[in-house]
Amino acid sequence: MIKSEKEYNALIVRIEELLSNPVNIENTDSKNYIELNLLSDMVADFKEKYFSIQTPTLSEAIRLRMQEW
Repeated sequence: MIKSEKEYNALIVRIEELLSNPVNIENTDSKNYIELNLLSDMVADFKEKYFSIQTPTLSEAIRLRMQEW
């Protein structure tokens, strides 16, 4: 579980490192493939919890639309 934005940023850097090698993406038996998938899941969960975009209520959507005109 990611506990801070600092940990989140460190994991993003690690994921980018892992993605730079195609073997880590294609070889499902690779240790790095497993790490990449686990870290990606952790980051996705963190983003969903702390950076998710909520669906606006009907009144919020109408207000926004009126502001755009």
